[in-house]
Amino acid sequence: MRLPKLRWRLAIIIAGIVIVLIAVSAWGFSKYYSGLLTPVNSRNGHEVTITVPSGSSLKDIGQLLQKKGLIRQAWAFEFYARWNHRNNYRAGKYVFTQKMSVSRMMDVLGKGEHPGIILLVDVRQDMWVSEIAGEMAKVSGLDKKEILKDLSDRTYIRKHYMSRYPFLTDEILAKGIDYPLEGYLSPGIYRFTKGKKPLTLDQMVDPMLSQTGQTLKRFSSQINANQLGSVHKILTLASLVEQEAPDAANRGKIAGVFYNRLKLKMKLQTDPSVAYGEQRRITNYTQKDLQTDTPFNTYTQPGLPVGPIGSPAANAIQAVLEPVPSDNLFFYARPNGKIYYSKTYAEQQAIIAKYQHEWAQKS
Repeated sequence: MRLPKLRWRLAIIIAGIVIVLIAVSAWGFSKYYSGLLTPVNSRNGHEVTITVPSGSSLKDIGQLLQKKGLIRQAWAFEFYARWNHRNNYRAGKYVFTQKMSVSRMMDVLGKGEHPGIILLVDVRQDMWVSEIAGEMAKVSGLDKKEILKDLSDRTYIRKHYMSRYPFLTDEILAKGIDYPLEGYLSPGIYRFTKGKKPLTLDQMVDPMLSQTGQTLKRFSSQINANQLGSVHKILTLASLVEQEAPDAANRGKIAGVFYNRLKLKMKLQTDPSVAYGEQRRITNYTQKDLQTDTPFNTYTQPGLPVGPIGSPAANAIQAVLEPVPSDNLFFYARPNGKIYYSKTYAEQQAIIAKYQHEWAQKS
């Protein structure tokens, strides 16, 4: 009689263990599955445009999203959609990021919230207007030459921009300045939606000027107290700092050097001003380059250039408003970004003699 009881108890114990294992496995799978539905990278807001072709299945969409790195597993995406009866989606172009969960992506796909084709104009720090015009032409269908024609036209600038942006003063129209808005088109990535009509120049320029206005407003009290005396001169010096300093840590120091030289009425002698004056990017400067006189060449012209030599970022403007004080009058940048500061011409020449060959090798 005992044997059947033992077997019965053993069977109950085994059944209990099996149930526990199943429960643990189910809990583990549920946790794993839930993890597959979360954002791939909650800090990565980089936008990825995908096209969902007409007739695509949930499996097709899942595989596309996985291939683009927007979800972890295609099967989890498909299972989620089917389990939750979320299989109402539309073909077209969509913009997603790794910050979006599977649920959020299904919301977008289900509502058809695709914004059409997203057009991006990427204005990088230190870009020239002549280079920004090329980026504008790519997304607008406008001819680059026509864009530059308008951006060099004083009448056009007065009518379209100066009347609406008070920080655009008559200083931007000074003799020698080819593009009055140089230095005023704030760096950033600007998004536009492609509509039935092509983008206009004003549609692209306005948000850039608006961003500059916001930056200047942020520093308004410091701008009013600055020794340079005008926004135009501040942006001009900031553009020099932008192109000379590889990182924020050095921008305040380089701004301090420029102020020291201005105070002593020394020429600024900054290479990027030479390149801008010639409107060509130069890696290895020659004596001929340095001696080519333009309104922007700080080797031939005293003081600040007639205007900015590119688009300065906010931290370059801040560096000009908050320079690091020192006795340094010189600095030298190596191709690797390392910058050396010196107080005397002799120290500067010794540094140049030691490292100048690196620039020749780079070119």
